[in-house]
Amino acid sequence: MQFKSGVITLIDKLEYNDEYAAEVTRHGKYDEHLEAQTPDITLVTCSDSRVLEKCLDDEIGKIFSIKNIGNRVMPNLGSIEYGTGFLKTPLLIILGHTGCGAIHASMSDISNEHTHVTKSLESIRPTAANIQKLIIRKGGIAGYMKEHLPNPDSHISEQDYLETLVTEANVDRQVDILLDDEPIRKLVYDGKLMIIGAIYDFKDIYSPRRGSIFIINVNGETDVNKLKVVDFLSDERLITDRMKRLLQY
Repeated sequence: MQFKSGVITLIDKLEYNDEYAAEVTRHGKYDEHLEAQTPDITLVTCSDSRVLEKCLDDEIGKIFSIKNIGNRVMPNLGSIEYGTGFLKTPLLIILGHTGCGAIHASMSDISNEHTHVTKSLESIRPTAANIQKLIIRKGGIAGYMKEHLPNPDSHISEQDYLETLVTEANVDRQVDILLDDEPIRKLVYDGKLMIIGAIYDFKDIYSPRRGSIFIINVNGETDVNKLKVVDFLSDERLITDRMKRLLQY
């Protein structure tokens, strides 16, 4: 049978959709969203199937979601401007994640990858090179790991740790790109939009609580100690307790 796996998978997903549609209709979950959407988050995250929007909210209409490999801004800047400018979400989150295949690939030989995959990863490669040079200047990865490991019970390898550093740097880079965009920068300057850089951790690097989100960047500031005393954040214990990062520039 041609396309056997595809047909079996489609049947499975349509059966799931039958149950989903029945539940949504029964509980009227679309009733207040029929004419317009009013999300409160514009989310840029990785296409990795392990990173789910429901880690932030599973209600319909709450998250304006944009996905691509490596949670990159430039391929989707128009969509981001739509979410923050037209839909007026007060929060824009760039969400990287531990165990990111795009980061791993960007640090590997990608000459045999498909053309468009290679093009997508090329923008991350300079960031990876810069972090490798930074760690060299700081004395090497082994010593750096000993000083900067939020979860002491983590059994992360040096390579996985390095890739997590690059993941953080990539998130920082995406925030910088956003702040170079005039419409978005003006929203931040006027206090109408907050940009958060964050990491979704399911590999126990930041915490043993898999699926937790940790804040590493707020409006371009990456120094966690400074962020914890910012006026609009310092009294919010839930936020400050989630501020953790490995990479120190």
